[in-house]
Amino acid sequence: MSNTIKVNYYDQFKCIADKCSLSCCQEWRIAVDDETHQKWQGVQLQGVTEAGKNKEPLELCSCVKKDENGYVVALKQDQQCPFLNQKKLCNLVIELGEAYLSDTCTTFPRQINEFGERTEYSLASCCPAVVDLLNENEGKLQFQQEGSSKQSDEVLMAVRDMLIAVMEEESYSVPERLMMLFYALLDLQTKKKLTQEQIKSHSAKKYLEPIVEAIRNMKFNVMDTFFERNELFLDIVENYRKQKLYVNYIEEISVLAESLEEEYSDEELLEKLKDFEAQLIPYEKLFKNYLVAELFGNSLMPDMTLEDLIIAFEWITLEYSVIKQGIFLKWLSGGSKEMTYTMVRDYITVISRITGYDHSDIKEYLENSFESIIWEWGYLALVVGHEKI
Repeated sequence: MSNTIKVNYYDQFKCIADKCSLSCCQEWRIAVDDETHQKWQGVQLQGVTEAGKNKEPLELCSCVKKDENGYVVALKQDQQCPFLNQKKLCNLVIELGEAYLSDTCTTFPRQINEFGERTEYSLASCCPAVVDLLNENEGKLQFQQEGSSKQSDEVLMAVRDMLIAVMEEESYSVPERLMMLFYALLDLQTKKKLTQEQIKSHSAKKYLEPIVEAIRNMKFNVMDTFFERNELFLDIVENYRKQKLYVNYIEEISVLAESLEEEYSDEELLEKLKDFEAQLIPYEKLFKNYLVAELFGNSLMPDMTLEDLIIAFEWITLEYSVIKQGIFLKWLSGGSKEMTYTMVRDYITVISRITGYDHSDIKEYLENSFESIIWEWGYLALVVGHEKI
């Protein structure tokens, strides 16, 4: 019997259209599937200006180009979709109806993964309205199941369930949870044959407590962690800076990131970091929910291996670390004033978009950037550091 599972806030999502602070109709790749491209042949938009005067008709296919992965919407010079009007509404929908939208525009930010008879529904965190739902969610994220109630015997599903269970464990800090989980993943990778019992044991207190005790007794160099995150941030945003995308969010803080050692002493940065972490505490639940959502939606895809899952976990950890660095740099550039929810939400959204690669592209990035595609445990510990969040 087939079954479906979805995050508990999935059906609450509603596009906020012109009220969105970070429209998905600008500054990133908008795919056009073959069926939609065919439907657009010979179709025009009439369109009107703000004053109500007619524009020149716009051929839909004149707004399409081809890249290495297929057809995409050719953005205008301001990096906006040519179908977006001055009120930030889609002229395709206004004039022709939703049936003329591409699959990408119809489904975003919804994510649907199919594993045989099991279909999973989640929402991508690269949409501000989704981050709002994560922030508003009370307690643990829930996963609603319909259809067969039988638990999957697939071991990688069990591994992901273990990751989510530990990430929900509030007796540990968020960095501690990430370090413990990576240790568990590397341990599971050494097993000749994974069993459900082995996997489940890695979320048990008697397994986790010695690990977290060892972590808490470790000496962390705060500045080493900080500057490693800073380098990761600059590396991740480099191509977007070259393409002049998300300029308002990444350019100024990237310039600051490049000059930190000249502008601040280590002592000054340590004081700033202490203040920053204190101001981040109200957002601990949001970061936890973000990580749980990422683990559910992006750590496991059809036909993955355990190594693939570990690579996905590394990438989620990298995203989390770069998001924190981006928020810190924005906060610092604004004079270290009180942090706002909007600031936190915007950088979760922007960095999630910038790091939203396919798994094959993630592997290529890691292969080109690190000695081994599977990190040593110590490197992940260096990246996440010892802070509470």
